[in-house]
Amino acid sequence: MSAVFLGSFVAPNTLPEQRQPRVAILGRSNVGKSSLINLLAGTKIAKVSKTPGKTQTLNLYVVKDRWVFGDFPGYGFAKVSKVQRKTFQRLVDHFLNEDHFQYAIQIVDSRHPAMSTDMELHEWLKSSGVKHLIVLNKSDKLNQKERNATQKQAAISFPGAAIIFASNITNEGKREIEITLDQLKS
Repeated sequence: MSAVFLGSFVAPNTLPEQRQPRVAILGRSNVGKSSLINLLAGTKIAKVSKTPGKTQTLNLYVVKDRWVFGDFPGYGFAKVSKVQRKTFQRLVDHFLNEDHFQYAIQIVDSRHPAMSTDMELHEWLKSSGVKHLIVLNKSDKLNQKERNATQKQAAISFPGAAIIFASNITNEGKREIEITLDQLKS
């Protein structure tokens, strides 16, 4: 079996014990977090929605018996109340630390690599010591000129970060991300 849904969680003390390394999947609403999980899992285990803000809990998946992915609620333009945004922030504050996740994948829309919310999360991850990778998602929507400009902008926006282009349409980046994740220790 390539992927198993472990459940949805709102409190750190309820997380199941797993031997695989845990990887936080982070990004703005509708940036393709669930799609990337499905790409890496090789199956449609994570629900994909066109409506921003659908993920409101931490959803855990065991993928290929190699990693546990934590699909966090999106940040940014989700049409949710201020109370719900604070709930999202508390969820991130409770779960996103070394006790619960050894690594993070920050997904950024390759068509918009310099949004302030994305740069803020990157800086927060760096300052908190959470090792992470920047995935420029939806790369299939870029022509070569746009791709070159995105690469340059991403290097400025996320200095020092490992950056990989990805697309769930073309499977670009899948192997590179797997190689990175296979280096993690639980």
